[in-house]
Amino acid sequence: MPSLTPLLANFSPQELSLLSSFGDSRSYQAEEVVIRQGEENDHLYLVLKGRLDVYQDVDGTNKKVAFLESGDSLGEVSVFDPGPASATVTAASETEVWLITRDSLDRLHTANPKVAYRLLSRIATCLSKRLRQMNDKVVDLVNR
Repeated sequence: MPSLTPLLANFSPQELSLLSSFGDSRSYQAEEVVIRQGEENDHLYLVLKGRLDVYQDVDGTNKKVAFLESGDSLGEVSVFDPGPASATVTAASETEVWLITRDSLDRLHTANPKVAYRLLSRIATCLSKRLRQMNDKVVDLVNR
């Protein structure tokens, strides 16, 4: 599994191999749904190749709210708070992702606490950055 994402930056080849043994790779064709809004999700996804589009249902209309490319991640919140997905994610092109469940993260923690801690710490950093960006957007909207 190549280190294409900030979540996996500076992991050694041996650590990446260990991580890959606890997750799965999946391929999606263009327009194939990866995550459906409202359905349960307990996976963390790392985009290895391709592009994903993110949509939210707003008053019965699907609105594109973001896109994700190689190196991006999604589903981080679901690792800590499994529940219904807040958006629908579809492949915009042929896409390959690596995914891991909360249960697999727990097994990783038992097998190698150091690697699990580093991964979870990176997830927390990514979520914190996204929260900071969202806070900035809310402040901008309030001040208009």
